[in-house]
Amino acid sequence: MNTLSALARRSGDPFKEPIYFNTAERVMGRQWDHYIWPRLQGCDFSTVVELACGHGRNTARLARLAKKIIAVDINSECVDYVRARFAADPRVSVLQNDGASLAGIPDAAATLVYCWDAMVHFEPEVVEAYVHEIARVLAPGGRGFIHHSNWTAGKGRDFQTQPNWRNYMSKEEFGRFLRDAGLAVLRQDVVPWDASKPWWKTLWGLRPSKRPMPGIDCISLFEKPALRS
Repeated sequence: MNTLSALARRSGDPFKEPIYFNTAERVMGRQWDHYIWPRLQGCDFSTVVELACGHGRNTARLARLAKKIIAVDINSECVDYVRARFAADPRVSVLQNDGASLAGIPDAAATLVYCWDAMVHFEPEVVEAYVHEIARVLAPGGRGFIHHSNWTAGKGRDFQTQPNWRNYMSKEEFGRFLRDAGLAVLRQDVVPWDASKPWWKTLWGLRPSKRPMPGIDCISLFEKPALRS
């Protein structure tokens, strides 16, 4: 296993248990209405690539809009679950990847690349690798919607010891990754994550924080520039 794959496994291995995904699904509607849909309006849903699909709670929302979805996850348990969940929907295909690349997805195949509530946990090197892969698979004019960490105090530390399991990343560094990959930033919104009501902390046996964690997340919307005629 190479270094990048090992880093990807570090942030992927904790997210296999059904109890986590079952609980997360219960708050998906609120997150979609408040954080996600206002930023996705105007995107092209012809071919959506979804990173770290888990048990498909985001896939189910995207399926209301998309003509085709390619859902990707590092964990075979999640891949098997999503394949079974959407077995009757020919628009949805599911791939297992190495957690840092989009191998198997052709160049310029996607009109939208989407990731919610997953990349916040990824190692910075994995985030950067994914950004370059996103640039490769996006069609000109296609967009990316990525929810990532804006937690800058934990560089080099185990993300499981950090607030809300956020790995090190910043709005500025993610923006630099985008520009280096030839992608244009449309908007970056730093958002709070209320750690005073953390359903997942109870889930994992962690002690809830008594204060909100303002600004530890960022939602970045970006675009692959259209080809000039």
